[in-house]
Amino acid sequence: MASIEPFSFLHTGDLHLDSPFRGLSAEAPPEVLAHLRSATTDAWRSVVRTAIEAHVDFVLVAGDVFEVASPTLLGQTRFRDGLARLSEAGIPSFVVHGNHDPLDGRSWVPSLDFPAAVHRFGTDPAEVVPVLRQGREIARIHGRSYPRAAVTENYASGFRADPAAPYSIGLLHTNVGDRPGHANYAPCSVDDLRGSGMDYWALGHIHQPGQVLADPLAIYCGIPQGRDPGELGPRGCYLVEVDAAARTTPRFVATDLVRWHILEVAIDPLTDDEALRRACREALGAALDAADGRSLVVRARLTGRGALHASLARPGYLADLRDLLNEERSLTPPFAWVESVQDLTRPEVDLESRRNVPDFVGDFLRTAAVARRSRSSTDPDEHERWTSLLRSAVAPLFDESPRGRRHLAAGRPSDDALASDLLAEAEALGVDLLLAAEEER
Repeated sequence: MASIEPFSFLHTGDLHLDSPFRGLSAEAPPEVLAHLRSATTDAWRSVVRTAIEAHVDFVLVAGDVFEVASPTLLGQTRFRDGLARLSEAGIPSFVVHGNHDPLDGRSWVPSLDFPAAVHRFGTDPAEVVPVLRQGREIARIHGRSYPRAAVTENYASGFRADPAAPYSIGLLHTNVGDRPGHANYAPCSVDDLRGSGMDYWALGHIHQPGQVLADPLAIYCGIPQGRDPGELGPRGCYLVEVDAAARTTPRFVATDLVRWHILEVAIDPLTDDEALRRACREALGAALDAADGRSLVVRARLTGRGALHASLARPGYLADLRDLLNEERSLTPPFAWVESVQDLTRPEVDLESRRNVPDFVGDFLRTAAVARRSRSSTDPDEHERWTSLLRSAVAPLFDESPRGRRHLAAGRPSDDALASDLLAEAEALGVDLLLAAEEER
């Protein structure tokens, strides 16, 4: 294979510049609200800064720049200003439109001048644009925008690389493989991506960053700033290096300012209210230390069994705990603001003693213990009997339900998980329900 000129680019998308943080169950203080309101535009600025500092040759934007088809003037201006900064640094940008910013909306107001170095793809299925560096072609970009929000046509199947191109990139807003939790717009399969001849697929639409294919390399850049509790963890963009042999190396770079964080605190070893506050305080500090300088919006979950379970059920206790934890911490970024505290604890029960009681609850606990021991049983018949029984228990959800087969296939538990973690959860839930029923009699 002939060598090519090495180059690099930045792959981003799903900026959603006009979108607020969603899912807040409590009113945030003004300092937190101000940080949240500017988070998406600040993340875009971070993307631009990352591209300039890395001296990339071009930037790809894989759709959904805005949250709605009629974005605000502020959002459009912030986007235009970022593109202008890239242009001033000699970095061209290539943009496709997705379901949230289709071409039938008003995503690009005529009164705003966008830099000449920005190319916005239209709806032509054969549109291809060369990327030039000092007059020499280093790559070709294939892209197609949405003419309207709901596109059900398979756009990827129409992408075909020219063998004469030095390096071919597909830029598309799409749902590969009908991923659950996302609208199935411009649907395609991994076979469509493979059959295109592209060297790299710069994908948008799925907000979780990650690789779809290794050959050709196909990546969802994810969202630069998580906006709700379903978008946990680091969010950012990809810096991609291409060497003279067309070997492609992507590197994820976090660009978010604020992260949603689930904080679990077990009450099992805790004896009083002060111990609980101390455990929560220490867990918050550890989470913030591990957040790489980002602020955190925290959902605390109290778990386990213990004497504090009864205290947590008192009216107003969780709200008071949340307020006390927030009062102890500064709201100067990076901050850790506790948005909610959820009680997932269970009453204190001596399971080993209760297992020996000759009643229905004892029978239930003894049966669970036998099922758990079957994992290490040397009797193959015993092992297979319990494995089959546990599989049949979850079959209505994963096998017999059409929606379960479609949406839950990737989450189907292994036989080992059925006989360990899930069985332990089922045992805990079952004994709670049975003991509660006993108390009601």
